[in-house]
Amino acid sequence: MKSVKPPESPEIVDWDRIYREGLPPWETGEPAEELIRVLGKHKELVQVGTAIELGCGTGADAVYLAKAGLDVTAIDISPIALERARARARLENAPVHFVLADVFDYAETAGKFGLVYDAGFYDFVRQRDLSRSLDVLWRLTEPGSFYLALAGNADEQLEDGPPGVTAREINLELGRLLEVVDLRPCRLESPRRTKGYLGWSCLMRRPKPLAN
Repeated sequence: MKSVKPPESPEIVDWDRIYREGLPPWETGEPAEELIRVLGKHKELVQVGTAIELGCGTGADAVYLAKAGLDVTAIDISPIALERARARARLENAPVHFVLADVFDYAETAGKFGLVYDAGFYDFVRQRDLSRSLDVLWRLTEPGSFYLALAGNADEQLEDGPPGVTAREINLELGRLLEVVDLRPCRLESPRRTKGYLGWSCLMRRPKPLAN
């Protein structure tokens, strides 16, 4: 699930149909420029060891993370998307563990990761079931884990754009579990729009317990 909203709730969206009918509006075929920027600026992210991508689509970002040196698990609910993602990983010789599953179900037993990467999952799911989204983050992280979300920005309201969220909502919602490391506006690339869509780049970290 990448940025740019599909028309229905996650329970009834036919993700395979979206991929069969052509290039989805969130698939550029290249890793997100903002992901590249963040990993370049925050060198500590490539030292955390393990990463999971929530809704990996055809795998460009997952492959980039793996080639950066992370042990990557990438999950998506669409068999067609994962088939293309696996083909990409083979072509680029990138060792990614792809999982065909529902994110909510998988998170219950997946364990902990040093980095949770999310391009479009939070801003889509929060409108329908925020508590389940936060539960996923709680289960997949531990104190010291990072969370990087690329989400739609409510300051730009476009009919075909991603679901919008404000900086205040990010702080109020995700701030229940995580602390902000770097929150800034960015552009979310899309084959539908040359200049992409206004988004948020949100790097957060789960706090470590205070020492006695």
